[in-house]
Amino acid sequence: MHICQLSSTTLDSHYFGSLGLGFSASGATQVCGSLMEKNPPTWLTEAERISYFCLNARGRLHYPQAVLRLARLLRRERIEILQTHLYDAGVVGILAARMARTPVVVVARHHLDEPQLLGTRWHVKTDGWMARRASCVVVPSDAVRRHMIAREGLSGDNIEVIHYGFDFDEFLATEEDGKRVRREFGLENAFVLGNVGRFFKNKGHAYLIEALKELALEIPNIKLLLLGSGDRASIEEMARREDVEDRVVFAGFRKDVSACMRAFDLLVHPSLSESFGQVLVEAMAVGTVVVASRVGGVPEIVSDGETGRLVPPMDSGAIVSAVLDLYRNADRREQLGLAGQKSVRERFTDAQMVNGYLDCYRRYLEKSFKGQKNYVAAQT
Repeated sequence: MHICQLSSTTLDSHYFGSLGLGFSASGATQVCGSLMEKNPPTWLTEAERISYFCLNARGRLHYPQAVLRLARLLRRERIEILQTHLYDAGVVGILAARMARTPVVVVARHHLDEPQLLGTRWHVKTDGWMARRASCVVVPSDAVRRHMIAREGLSGDNIEVIHYGFDFDEFLATEEDGKRVRREFGLENAFVLGNVGRFFKNKGHAYLIEALKELALEIPNIKLLLLGSGDRASIEEMARREDVEDRVVFAGFRKDVSACMRAFDLLVHPSLSESFGQVLVEAMAVGTVVVASRVGGVPEIVSDGETGRLVPPMDSGAIVSAVLDLYRNADRREQLGLAGQKSVRERFTDAQMVNGYLDCYRRYLEKSFKGQKNYVAAQT
């Protein structure tokens, strides 16, 4: 099997490393590359039969040339399967694959309804165009598949659900790791709510700050530890306005995320849109109980009352009720934490993700070859 992976940006992430190393172990030959990132990913040296390329497309004016370069590469390397990741790579990849007559084109869609929420109509239309021209669209949750059928008018016949996979050996933070983080931020005697995510309006931080104001009336030692990057000015202003500024700690970007999650008593995830919910899997993997909005792919990770708590989106009152219930019942928190940890470690492994992709590739290659044979037969 000859596979090409193309991303708009870097491939230096756990997701791409898992795919690259997993495909290598299966015996596949691969090339992987980026529209603009010249540096190969660090995991590349661990894989066999794989090479890296950069199309040097720093802006959209360079995309026509990138299409030609990629088409030549696809022909030269005799690529059977091209998989694209992110919007720009999808556009370039589909055009190049048609020129090169690549048998199978897989578009990985990693978002749910963010383009609609942000009002980017051109993005929405191009997403639909790509989905109709790809052999297959891979999405991380059934929620994304349902959205594409209901909101974009797609049949769903070529939409495959493959959940993200995780290396749970990376999520072995201990209780002492959590205590270290608490000491760093002066949270030794606090009841700590945590949140991990970019400071962006669709992440719902405003509802968490509103909830914090009400929770402080019932939990005198409550603190909120926020991990993430971005423009936090609006969150800081809201915390001042709600008079909870002294209860909010901004930790910024952290490399020891699992240790920070061990420092949380609860992780609260009030997002307005989620294609999957990676942060939830990571928190549950270390035994931290989650309270999350019932949006997108989140219910495919969290079963309400069994492995965590789900609340309606944009509802600070529901967050307050769920947090208070868990605050008052330490045994319940422990029970949910253990159940959640067991659930995600069984259902979201790297091996399951890689095998899902390989099965998908094989099925669509078989369809492609059958289509070619039928075409030849019809011409003779």
